[in-house]
Amino acid sequence: MKPTALMVCKGLIPPERQEALISLLPRDDQALFHQLPPPAPFEAEHLKRDLLDHIHFSWLSPYLRTLSEGEIRTFLAVLKAHHAHGLEKALGLGNHLPALGKLAKGALRKILLENILHGKELVPYAFLPDSPLNSLLSLSTTNFLKLIRFLGLHDLSYEMRQIIDTKELKKIFHSLSKKEGEYLNALVLHREPLVFKRLFLKNWDGSKEELYKLLEERGANRLGHALFNASESLTWYITHSLDMHLGNLVLKNIEKPTHARAEEMLLSQIRKIQTLLNTGDAL
Repeated sequence: MKPTALMVCKGLIPPERQEALISLLPRDDQALFHQLPPPAPFEAEHLKRDLLDHIHFSWLSPYLRTLSEGEIRTFLAVLKAHHAHGLEKALGLGNHLPALGKLAKGALRKILLENILHGKELVPYAFLPDSPLNSLLSLSTTNFLKLIRFLGLHDLSYEMRQIIDTKELKKIFHSLSKKEGEYLNALVLHREPLVFKRLFLKNWDGSKEELYKLLEERGANRLGHALFNASESLTWYITHSLDMHLGNLVLKNIEKPTHARAEEMLLSQIRKIQTLLNTGDAL
């Protein structure tokens, strides 16, 4: 039995009945079942989660670019409005989409999903292993991007301590939002214990756009390290809820941190930023 199917079994079968039922499986499957991590608390509403609706539209672009304009419009007609509008803008199309029936929409959505998954077996969202990072999947695209930028501020705070030019410091704060500046100010007061890359600001051209790009790169690096011990399915869901460029940056940076307490510190930073987002203090 595939690990994904066994994980679903682990989430569905009550603990008191698991041993009796799992004993009916082949020995290899029994051993694999016992090696699997405990599932997250089951919530029935998670079964209704439509995967295609929670994938960033940019991951659809490579496949759609292989099609004719008419075919692209047909596929866009089965997507949520904000996904369709995003792809129309990315692909340079107008907003005239055909009306389709329920059966046709279902078939076309299945094709799109297959072209993103490429045959990959994922543990359904409702049966993911328990992880403090599961909560990231509840973030909106906008808030997830903010979280990554705020993570990048931890690297920036270390850089700030090396800058003595007050004009340069003012330029940095002027490029940030008020909430980002407040968060950075608090970080600068305490030496950042986890540093992945030094002197990344040497590539900054002084523009707000470039600073945000650098912050996103550093934040993606931190998130990648935080995901080192995460399940393959959770990693896929998280990276595919981000813009494809940013998601691939996170994937590129998934590696074991050298600092012994890195995972603990990164999870703490992520939880703190999530709290700010949930309370509106990072908006």
